Amino acid sequence: MIDAIYSDPEMMREKIIDRLGESAGEVIPWFYANMPDYYFRTHGEAEQIRHLMAIISGMVLEEKQAVALHSPCGTRVTHISPGGDMNTLGWVLKGYRDKDIQIARIYSSRDDSIRLDTFVFGPQPLCAIDGEPVKDVIDAARSGELDIESHEVDDFQRFLTTASEDYIEKFEPGRAVRHFRTCDLLEGREHVQVALEKEVSPGFDRISVAMVNPPRKGLLHRVVNVFGREEIPVDRAYSDEFERGGKAPIAIMSFYLDRQRVDLAGDGEKWLRLKRQLELTKWFAPHGLEALAYEEGWELGQVMLMQAASEFAHQFLIKKDLNAYHSERIVYAVLKHRDVTRLLFEYFTVRFDPEFTGDRKAAMVEKRAAVRAAIRNVGNDIHRDILTYIYKFFRYTLRTNYYLDRKLGLGFRLDPLILAPMPREERPFGLYCFHGPYSFGFQVRYRDMARGGVRVVRTWSQEQFEMESNRLFDEVTKLAKAQQLKNKDIPEGGSKAVILLGPDGDIDLAVKSMVDSFLDLLVIPQGARGFVHPRIVDYLGREEIIFLGPDENITPQHIQWIADRAATRGYKWPSAFISSKPGAGIAHKQYGVTSEGVIVFADELLRTLGINPHAQPFTVKITGGPAGDVASNVMRILMREYGENARIVAMTDGHGAVYDPEGMDHGELSRLTDGNFKAADFDPSKLRGGGALVVSTDEEDGTRIRNTLHNTAVADIFIPSGGRPDTINMSNWKKFLQKDGAPSARGIVEGANIFISAEARAELEKAGVLVVPGPSANKTGVICSSYEILAGLILTESEFLEIKDQYVVQLLDILRLRARAEARLLMREFRQAGGGRTITELSFELSASINGLADRVALVLEETVDRVADDPGLSDVLLSYCPAVLADRYGDRLVNDLPRGHQIALLAAFVSAKMLYQEGMGWAERLVSLRNVRDVVFGYLEEEKAVAGFISEVRGAGLAHADQIAGILDFAGRKQRTLQRLGLG
Repeated sequence: MIDAIYSDPEMMREKIIDRLGESAGEVIPWFYANMPDYYFRTHGEAEQIRHLMAIISGMVLEEKQAVALHSPCGTRVTHISPGGDMNTLGWVLKGYRDKDIQIARIYSSRDDSIRLDTFVFGPQPLCAIDGEPVKDVIDAARSGELDIESHEVDDFQRFLTTASEDYIEKFEPGRAVRHFRTCDLLEGREHVQVALEKEVSPGFDRISVAMVNPPRKGLLHRVVNVFGREEIPVDRAYSDEFERGGKAPIAIMSFYLDRQRVDLAGDGEKWLRLKRQLELTKWFAPHGLEALAYEEGWELGQVMLMQAASEFAHQFLIKKDLNAYHSERIVYAVLKHRDVTRLLFEYFTVRFDPEFTGDRKAAMVEKRAAVRAAIRNVGNDIHRDILTYIYKFFRYTLRTNYYLDRKLGLGFRLDPLILAPMPREERPFGLYCFHGPYSFGFQVRYRDMARGGVRVVRTWSQEQFEMESNRLFDEVTKLAKAQQLKNKDIPEGGSKAVILLGPDGDIDLAVKSMVDSFLDLLVIPQGARGFVHPRIVDYLGREEIIFLGPDENITPQHIQWIADRAATRGYKWPSAFISSKPGAGIAHKQYGVTSEGVIVFADELLRTLGINPHAQPFTVKITGGPAGDVASNVMRILMREYGENARIVAMTDGHGAVYDPEGMDHGELSRLTDGNFKAADFDPSKLRGGGALVVSTDEEDGTRIRNTLHNTAVADIFIPSGGRPDTINMSNWKKFLQKDGAPSARGIVEGANIFISAEARAELEKAGVLVVPGPSANKTGVICSSYEILAGLILTESEFLEIKDQYVVQLLDILRLRARAEARLLMREFRQAGGGRTITELSFELSASINGLADRVALVLEETVDRVADDPGLSDVLLSYCPAVLADRYGDRLVNDLPRGHQIALLAAFVSAKMLYQEGMGWAERLVSLRNVRDVVFGYLEEEKAVAGFISEVRGAGLAHADQIAGILDFAGRKQRTLQRLGLG
């Protein structure tokens, strides 16, 4: 035990002063000799003293200690660290990856003894336009002291007001002017601008890294790590963000290099390698494979490629064993077998490097054999599976943008053969996957020409991300299959794109990365030969036309950006690339296009349940709140069509739930839907029934109530209009039943896609629930998108806007007509089956029948019709498909300028759907099994015209029973006439 030793305080004070004085005598001269000159120009005496005191008292030089100086408000920190290289700074920044570093000032002492780095966290207060610092700068600009033209002064002033107070406090005129010009240059650009400027001051070069919409977290860390890995010494650096006053924010970083230490040549490989990686920093996210960069010398792009391949392997192996093939195990396997990983990359290079010389085919065979042999020698079965799937990913990629010079992410067009042993008839037609910043996604389509939305699945924790990742491909495939069934009324088949976003991801960056990577694989540069960019090695060998639409978490701003980007990139059909555009488009939420069809099916289902909704009250429960696209419009249309008869008893969304067994107050519901409010914003004073409640997920037990209300509330019908896929599944479907076993709703109309798993839906149907599945119930949204794109293919934006109001009114009538035709057919077939077949079975069979017949009709038309414009009968059918305003004003373009493939697919789908809706299921299929498809289809169209004439004659003859006779003709006339025509009567 050490006895306490008490010293004289005064004597101690003198010793400490002496000791500090000795250190100061050594440190201060060193400090002024070794810190960059620019440090002294931007830091006043008070800051210099504070930093010196920290270096001395913290013994940074003597004991190699690190010191952090935090501001009282917590928005600023200065790190003084031993060691001057960028890897040291990288370790410092690692602790601030979750912070928005708005400003950074970075210095290294000339002898690399210390680093002195200051970070200012956002959001920071902006400069006041009437403040003295800004006035002084503007006065200098007006007087000609700055390199600003007189006509630029006002713009320069606005630029300064988007900078922080700290920026003006440390103001340097030349730097501000350069930033002003850089911001102007970057406007509207998404790529990272990286430039090397030589001799910007005596003995110094500058590397600038600038970008619009920078990631709010971790960007500086990623950029600094590139410099560190490439061993580029940086004398000093600065990073600033400008909020831009309503425009997209911009980040500008400047790194100053002492040419005595490193002299980069503008055409040298060292600079080009650095530049390639810095250009990816906006679009890169850490994954665990960065060890390949730190330890193996891989470039950032190579790491991204292996990240994408690893995530793809995870998607398919996870089905084999959830615990064995999780993400961490895959990363471990890739790093464990680096020799195989290197061979895999070499195989990819041989397949896709556009600069490869020699016999590519022979080289691929040789490299493939080497890879497969190396994988066979891996002793661990799990590791061998992982490496095999990465090999398959490279083997079955048909196109990739990896070798394009500037890209926002990675895109891959895959051969669906990679899905074997899935039966050929079940495989999709096309398969794309995308790797972006904290995001991974797929686009799947079941026909060459297909339509479907893009949705973003957001996650808020790593655990949730892993869970969603485990089912990502299954989700996108199920959605695309459902879309294929749903799209029976339109030319396009079914597709879907899903982007999974990590908890640290930025939704805007993820969407832009995916869309631009898609365009990389689709756009044919002007003057280029072939079907893709010259730097893409193409194993597909044909042009692909892609149509997208909006889905969950895609905003009007995203839609507009996608449309503008397609035009900027030179996509062949930019107006058709994305539907639901805010201006020259038809916004789904604004017009309620999906919900109009949902309510038509609900109406017919209620009548099948014995309820006349116009004459009798009925109860409804929904998921998806007043801010949701489908849910908000479902509520609006229920109130519009049925008034007080429509009693909405339960409503849930991501933020809360409302329950009122007497039915919610319509006025309050209108307030919420009109104001884009949440369920939890419902005014509790408007509740009426016993046990009624309003809860928020922020309240205790609020989340549980929200998650279970769709099961526990009792209603006549349930309309799921929002929520995650398979919310009702095999593990919980029984909770939809009441204690006596009766279902809590007698009918379900699936306004949301795959809210109920197929297996759970079947169990609910056994329990007596009548279910209208999504491919029927919510089909009108995609029909609307198809009609929007139809107009976009032949009209300019101004032409569409001129007719838009009429077009939308007529289109809404068409949507309701399409929904009613199918709904009545399904309910009629269900009643005639006497309960022996479910509505779901009939719906799926109907979709398959229409799609199958349409494929056969399209093949006949493709082979026998050169130009639709030369066939008056087909031209009339095509025009009858369209809203009258489009057919009347632009009929010539429809029959002459609409792409032939679109015309053929449109005619095939329209005629096939018409025949089945009008004549019932099975009839048309039997005829085409007995007679030539062309004879059946063209004969039916001729007889349809004839019967329409007969009906017109009957109605005009003044007969006492004209309506009944016309009804009989409409029900049986086309069938009878067609059978006679074909010799089958």
